[in-house]
Amino acid sequence: MAKRKKLIITREGYLFLAAVGVLLLALIIIAVATKGFGACNTEKNVESNIPAASDYHPAPTATPKPTPEETEPTNVETPAPDTPDPGAASSPAPTVPLSDDPNALTEPTAEMIAGAAEGKLTKSGVNMRQGPSTGTTIIATGLKAGTKLTVYAEDGEFYFLQVVETKKYGYIAKKFVKLLSALGETSTGNDQPEGTVRGTITSSNLALREGPGVTNKSLGQYYEGKLVYIFHQEGDYYYVLVAGTDVKGYMSAQFIKVEEGKTVPTKDS
Repeated sequence: MAKRKKLIITREGYLFLAAVGVLLLALIIIAVATKGFGACNTEKNVESNIPAASDYHPAPTATPKPTPEETEPTNVETPAPDTPDPGAASSPAPTVPLSDDPNALTEPTAEMIAGAAEGKLTKSGVNMRQGPSTGTTIIATGLKAGTKLTVYAEDGEFYFLQVVETKKYGYIAKKFVKLLSALGETSTGNDQPEGTVRGTITSSNLALREGPGVTNKSLGQYYEGKLVYIFHQEGDYYYVLVAGTDVKGYMSAQFIKVEEGKTVPTKDS
């Protein structure tokens, strides 16, 4: 029987086999990697079918410009005439031409004086005008709340009056004036208490006081032509009742004209 020959692998053969193994391993890795890459491409292709973000949020379209009617302000309040505007802009307001009213009063009549009322301003920054309209000339401006007034007559939405401190006559909107006594209140003398003497105020602004002296509290101001009923004299003062009212107090005797032929009794008489 013939003997088998032994396969002898040389050192170079081992190196060759090792190289072949490395090559096969590399091919396997490449094949696996290629398969994985294809899978990634497939997944990417699937993701590409998802709608883009712009499909969910479409680009904004141009907003149509509003028409002039839409831009018109609504419910805008016009500042009341003759009062300051607290939110006035720094730019000057348009100038409104003003003029005098030829029919406006410049001083009260005797009847107006007799029925004059006491009043005061309820707001600051009020204007006095030459006539009963906001289109007439401003003759005093910036009058303060609490300013004392003598009110003589109504004319539409205005009072014809006098500012007590300055003695200036003019017109102020009624809504800024508070009357402290009845306007046009006169008396025919039918309400005269028994035992009193009639008197007429001769001063344009005479105080009624709690007591007979200037240090006593003022109860109000009364005006030329107003009728009073005098009870008695106490020093330089008369104790009186203002005609047409139930208001009593002391007035300086020198500014009251006593009814002709009558004598005012003293307090102790």
